[in-house]
Amino acid sequence: MLDTVRLYLDATLAVAFMAVLGIISGLIADGVTGDRVLALIVAGAVFLLTGAILIVRLWRITQRPALPLDPGI
Repeated sequence: MLDTVRLYLDATLAVAFMAVLGIISGLIADGVTGDRVLALIVAGAVFLLTGAILIVRLWRITQRPALPLDPGI
């Protein structure tokens, strides 16, 4: 039960982190260019890029070694 709650909490924090980075980058793009469509595209791209990076990090963390380590060495 607690593992499920922990999983949902981690997922919520990851999506919140992605959203915050997307919003901040969109606001910066809007301030620099003044084009709201471009700012929306930048915010969406940063949101998706952050999600892809987090998925790759999760995949790298959860990989098991191919061969077991030899404790005799």
